[in-house]
Amino acid sequence: MVGIDIVDIARITDIMERYGERFLNKVFTEEEIRYAQRKKRVQESLAGRFAAKEAFMKAMGRRLSWKEIEISQIDARPHICYKDTLYRGVSISHERAYAVSVVVIDEQGRIEEKG
Repeated sequence: MVGIDIVDIARITDIMERYGERFLNKVFTEEEIRYAQRKKRVQESLAGRFAAKEAFMKAMGRRLSWKEIEISQIDARPHICYKDTLYRGVSISHERAYAVSVVVIDEQGRIEEKG
């Protein structure tokens, strides 16, 4: 299963200016927010994670809760954690005005978490 999404970074910037913490806390986990705040371009990082969450939902074939999907970095590569399962088939890219993500879900891409 494959999902792809592209996000206009200016759109994320506008939403952040309009809704601030309310938007951040609705869509992103605390760790995702902390990660982005360590970056030079916070909105770019958040837009990439937003795109990855959307791409993951498309790959799964259904709408999911934003905060149940967490994008994390493991060995400098993005991974998705959803319901105690890690998915490594995710790629995020940024280019000035846009962030894009592709998610591929297959049996080889899942890493079961125990405990």
